[in-house]
Amino acid sequence: MINDIYASLISITEGIHKDKKNERDYKELNSTFKISIAYKTPPLFTISFTEKDFGAKRKYYKKLIDIETCNKFNKLIDSFPENAIEHEHIFNYQKIFDQYKHYLRNVDNYIKKYNFHRKNIQEENTFVIQYLKTNMIWLYLELQERFAEYGEEDRFTVEEIYKHHFNEVLNEYDIVKNKDKTTNKTELKSNTKVSKKLNKKVSFGYLKEDKNWLLKILKRLQFSIDLLDTSTDVEDLHKLLLTENFNQIEKKIYLDCKTTEFKYVVNKLKMHFKNLNPTIIESTGLFYTKLGKPLTAQNLYSKNNNPLKKESIDNIFKQIQ
Repeated sequence: MINDIYASLISITEGIHKDKKNERDYKELNSTFKISIAYKTPPLFTISFTEKDFGAKRKYYKKLIDIETCNKFNKLIDSFPENAIEHEHIFNYQKIFDQYKHYLRNVDNYIKKYNFHRKNIQEENTFVIQYLKTNMIWLYLELQERFAEYGEEDRFTVEEIYKHHFNEVLNEYDIVKNKDKTTNKTELKSNTKVSKKLNKKVSFGYLKEDKNWLLKILKRLQFSIDLLDTSTDVEDLHKLLLTENFNQIEKKIYLDCKTTEFKYVVNKLKMHFKNLNPTIIESTGLFYTKLGKPLTAQNLYSKNNNPLKKESIDNIFKQIQ
């Protein structure tokens, strides 16, 4: 059994271009090959490879790649435990990002060197390498979709990855983003009831008489942890937090701090509000993450309570009473 199919298949010394086994050899390998795929959490993307794995050789290598990809995916999930502090996540993200980017660069070089281009995909070796490439892209997408907040790199769509790393523009791509399957019928009914209730809440319900206290806190946070993007003024956030009606506010709030840091700030502030919670924050439709994506309640319900700048945030709330 090959140890790491991601490395061996595109190795100069033992890559698939060196393969001398025949169809009978692969049939024998397949007859004793048991495959077990178990993801630790449901993937966010699905591989829908356009070419069928006809023949024993294609089937054999597809199984190997599927197993190795599952193992790497599960290792990715394990690299970001909920009880880790943020700087561990930042370190792990950079390490894994560099590794996945290295995969893409190496497979691209191998494809060019041995002419395993997509136009030749009906050839067995090209099928295997193109399927390997697709799995590498899939892992890259899973990493950035789940954990990009811990890195500073640009985010790519499926189409942009193919274009940027392989100079390919396709009519049909082999990877699609999954629709949200977390809600069943019972949950949908429950969420409908919640939404109706949420629509009645049009403010965060600030409780303190001193509105200037909140502004001082926000200004210090902006200075210390870069709370907001340059396109957003502190006064914009202050106004939104104090408004009696979200519907009268159009200005979007773009964060510049990490989501885990904003979550921690919300937890520090919520005792001074009636309704400052992740669900209400999402319902405004006005908050955006550092990556420019809408801020969701799920982002803020994550269990990481140890942001990198926790001490700075704590000190601000201690100093401003």
